[in-house]
Amino acid sequence: MKRKFLVLGVMLSCLLSLSACGAETQSDASSNSKYPVGFFNQTAIENYAHAVEDNYFENWYLDGVTPENFEDELYVSLAMDIDKDEAQQAYYLKGVDESQYLVYKSGYTSWYKALEELGYGDSKSLADKLSISDVSYSFDKDGKLVVDATIQGTKHSALMKIYLNNEFEPTDIGVTINKTTGEKLENAGLNTLLGMGMAFAILIIISLIISLFPIFFGGKKKKKESDKEITKKAMDNTINQIAEQEDLSGDAELVAVIAAAIAAYEGSASTDGFQVRSIRKVSKNWKR
Repeated sequence: MKRKFLVLGVMLSCLLSLSACGAETQSDASSNSKYPVGFFNQTAIENYAHAVEDNYFENWYLDGVTPENFEDELYVSLAMDIDKDEAQQAYYLKGVDESQYLVYKSGYTSWYKALEELGYGDSKSLADKLSISDVSYSFDKDGKLVVDATIQGTKHSALMKIYLNNEFEPTDIGVTINKTTGEKLENAGLNTLLGMGMAFAILIIISLIISLFPIFFGGKKKKKESDKEITKKAMDNTINQIAEQEDLSGDAELVAVIAAAIAAYEGSASTDGFQVRSIRKVSKNWKR
């Protein structure tokens, strides 16, 4: 019995160790030398998460920025490095870097699409109805800092995930709605029904296409000949071959017999005086 418990304990330990290998590494910033704790601490990261959601996303939304006009409204400010010469009162373009522009565009698009499900009332109450809470951070397997923050709305909450490099610049931003188990099951059911409906629709279309093949490709098929026509054609061919290959000068009677047979088959009377009669088998008991 003790051996069984020992084996069970070893198995449980192995399972726990395997599950721990696949989990994201949770650690403090002090454990990663690329992220100095003086800059990357809980307070600094919380302030950054609030800045992204409150100062950037919410203000852009109130200014009328949408995923469609994002490039027109924010490309210059996010992608172009412009310097101002105070002496000459002139602006100079130092360079263009689209990396931050693309990250913020992707993050804002996901936040914008989640806004209706989050719930916020109207634009005037947006700042009051949306709030950031439960900010935490960790390092993934590649050693990159990952920030998790909860956006709380009037209908749902959402997880905002931000990946930061050691220059405090985001490399990826995403917002995902937190749904209840019932909502997840409902979505799964709808997706299943849509998938099945799509499959049946495709099968019906394929069946219709196959049923139309005879109409489009069968018009040139030869009409099926009847047995009578086939027999008549065979007899005609036989007579023609006999006429071509044999000397019928002395076989007039044979030709007349064949002609009479054809006439009898076709149901017409022979014009040569020959008649074709069926042969009946006489019973052997006729003498009795």
